[in-house]
Amino acid sequence: MEGLLHALEASADSVLAFDGQNFRDHEAQLFLESSAVQFLATWTGSLNGRLRISPRENEPPVDALKRMSDTLPGALIGMLDEQAWIEMPKAALAKFKDAFFKQQRSWPDLDAQDQAALICQDNIPAGIGLPPQLYPAAKAGAVADRDHFRLLVDQLIASVTDEANIRGAISSRREQLTTILHELFKNTHDHARLTTDGKPLSFSIRGTYARFYSSAQLEYTGAAPQKDEQGRDILSGLDQAERFASYFTRDRVQQHNRLIQAEERQFLGLLELSVFDTGPGFAATYLKKKFGGASVQQQFEAVLGCFATGRSTTGDESRGYGLWKVLRDLRELKGFIRVRTNKVHVYRDFAWYENMFLQEKKGGATAPEERMMDWRRGITRRITEGYPDMQGAHVAVLIPLGEHL
Repeated sequence: MEGLLHALEASADSVLAFDGQNFRDHEAQLFLESSAVQFLATWTGSLNGRLRISPRENEPPVDALKRMSDTLPGALIGMLDEQAWIEMPKAALAKFKDAFFKQQRSWPDLDAQDQAALICQDNIPAGIGLPPQLYPAAKAGAVADRDHFRLLVDQLIASVTDEANIRGAISSRREQLTTILHELFKNTHDHARLTTDGKPLSFSIRGTYARFYSSAQLEYTGAAPQKDEQGRDILSGLDQAERFASYFTRDRVQQHNRLIQAEERQFLGLLELSVFDTGPGFAATYLKKKFGGASVQQQFEAVLGCFATGRSTTGDESRGYGLWKVLRDLRELKGFIRVRTNKVHVYRDFAWYENMFLQEKKGGATAPEERMMDWRRGITRRITEGYPDMQGAHVAVLIPLGEHL
């Protein structure tokens, strides 16, 4: 998808034909739906691209929008205004949005699916655009507290799978999942609704997304790797998230050169929790007026600053511990995190690199340093140049489920 953004930058008038079937056909591709939200926001926002849906014969436009909305990107496109569209009536968009937010208020429904999402739209009345699951009705201007998010995690568990053993595996990680989801979403409330100089954004979408990928869906990551000249594994064709999945789907050698068979680990699959927004982005929010002249390396260091203990872009010294808590709990869960914002694309893998970049905290506790790896280069202090400038931020985590992982 990022390659399309480069192509759009070179074109004065580009139209993207949106088809939700593309997402349904590739449902096992990690982060596909959640990262597409940021792509579409960038396409139609900062790059002024436009969208088109090819309706079926005699299909009203509002029905075409509803047909797309069973995927997260399909729901997002219904939030856009008519300037982002080719041949989409304003009335159809308004009707779709009204129906979508009414239905979202009653989430979760009885049917368990493989994914669940909640979308906030900030530039419409709070009673409509802010779902009560994230903003309780009595406190529409404040994010739900941790106890409320604990209930939300329970609802997500019930929504993404109906298999009892998988629900049990997720429930055993309930407290860490609550911390991760609560801290990441609070960050969007604090930093993604306004411009860097404190003015309300004319268009602001934020939300949460959960999806379960079964071990069977991830089997493709377990293919035997090739070897380079030094005998090291080459996992050709796998991105960093898929390489993380391969830790659980492939046989691997542990201490004393014992080969641990993949099936011995009782790997059930991966749970994704994503938080997304269309705000200024981590680096822009952190650097503020300095962002315009910042190099990619400075943007990278700004993102690391967002994860640093006791550092906060609000200037409140009592804040700034939330994102660090996310890294702490991900290490405990052997998880994975990806951050895509502005021109920065980084990750942290606590399966292959569980004991890398650790530090001693007060009292002798060991905790992860505020370090991330470049999506292309891996372990480096120099980020790759040339990532397209993405609008907002997408933070996605993967949690392995099972026993003896």
